[in-house]
Amino acid sequence: MNKLIFGLLNPYGEQLSALQSKLRELTIAFSRYRYRQEILEGQSIAETLNMAVDRGAQYCLIQSVGHVIDEQWYLPHWQRQGFHKSIAALCQQQDFLVAGQLYRSENHTLGIEPNCILVNLIQYQKVGMPEFGEVDWQPREVVTVVSESALSNSAQWQIKTQPSDVQGWQFVLHSLQHNLGVRAFTQDINYNRFDLNVPTSQQHFAKCLLDSHSLSEVENKLAPTQLAFLQRAQKQIQNAKKGVFLLNIESYDDLDNEPKDQALDSVFSVAAGFKAYRILATQGFHANSEVVFFDYSQQALAVRQFIVEHWDGEDFPAFVKRVFAHFPEPGCFYQLWHNTDTKNIDWQDLEHLWQTELERWGGAQSFKAQWQRFKALPHRYMHIDLLADRQALFDVIESAGHSYIWWSNAFFTIYSHWHFNAQQRESFYRDWVSSLAQCAPKCRVNGADHNNCAVNGLTAGRYQGLLEEQTGGELNPQTLPCLDMQF
Repeated sequence: MNKLIFGLLNPYGEQLSALQSKLRELTIAFSRYRYRQEILEGQSIAETLNMAVDRGAQYCLIQSVGHVIDEQWYLPHWQRQGFHKSIAALCQQQDFLVAGQLYRSENHTLGIEPNCILVNLIQYQKVGMPEFGEVDWQPREVVTVVSESALSNSAQWQIKTQPSDVQGWQFVLHSLQHNLGVRAFTQDINYNRFDLNVPTSQQHFAKCLLDSHSLSEVENKLAPTQLAFLQRAQKQIQNAKKGVFLLNIESYDDLDNEPKDQALDSVFSVAAGFKAYRILATQGFHANSEVVFFDYSQQALAVRQFIVEHWDGEDFPAFVKRVFAHFPEPGCFYQLWHNTDTKNIDWQDLEHLWQTELERWGGAQSFKAQWQRFKALPHRYMHIDLLADRQALFDVIESAGHSYIWWSNAFFTIYSHWHFNAQQRESFYRDWVSSLAQCAPKCRVNGADHNNCAVNGLTAGRYQGLLEEQTGGELNPQTLPCLDMQF
């Protein structure tokens, strides 16, 4: 039983326009950066909640088509809560029916925005599984509040009979009648989400999303949420192919817990962080083991080669200053944490990250000793786009001996969401796995699939067989015998 299950409110059913279809894909895809389980799709909130109750869940987070969770990269030592951690904290509380964004009408009726709500299913069943409460302008008992400042203060709420002119009025009414709170979403939640389904500006938004118009052409005609989302997204879309990851975001747990086999003859890796070397350290290697970096970012390859050839393994933050000077922005796009670039970087943040990395390797001296062995190995750097022409990579893998490949989340990025639909991404991915299994069936595989679900602890041949058996689709990816990882 899942304590929390996600729901997708899709009132259009299968009759989606091109824009609605793209928005639906974005809602699902952006949920998958942290949530891997089943997503329940219903045409009403009641239908979705009934399915969640049938699944035995305790909480249901429902998003409308067009709502997007855009979790930011907060560093652990900041101790800042993002969307998912804040939702998890709400799920520790019992005394509420619904959490969301409260609002009031011109008639002072209190409602809840339906684009994203968290429902406590235990309380929902206790109060009789009421309807959410749609706008119908009929005289009904509703909750009113005099001022905006009193939205979150239920002591100032009153029940009156007047037209139901807000959404969610029944949930609010039942909450008050049963002495249950209505939890307002915190700033940590609201900062990391967008409602893109704004009818008054959809035509202009569609020009950017579907017709590749530049943002400057329509930015003054977009809703604030649409503009903010596009600004964040286009920063990645325009710079992804010159992006550089200096360190790995994800842990090494998948590698440290993986069964060991014979020493590797080759490791293939996207040009990001030090995971390629962790693979060698955990699987074993010999003096002639080859490290093959492949990436669609030529700059990522150049930076990685510079690190291998010029860094001695000591004081990585100090060396990063040399990297920034040698490969300056905007020629390179460094994938750094929230609101950070090479000009405003807090070097203590990088020091925190580096100390965490060193702890994984047993300390600074242990890492340096291992780095000296790693950098002495033969290296190769290949400019490869896994979503396009990858035959050159297969040609190398085919004769690579006992090998291991890590492709990270190359098939699940903002860049791929923007340029390809879900069916195309799945087709690319299945073709990738099939071709890999054909040329190197015993190659060990590691990365994320087209739904951002982790793949590890398997050979290419075995994984292809498991992938062919999967039928769950984007709403219900089937679980593999793999360690779940956050990409």
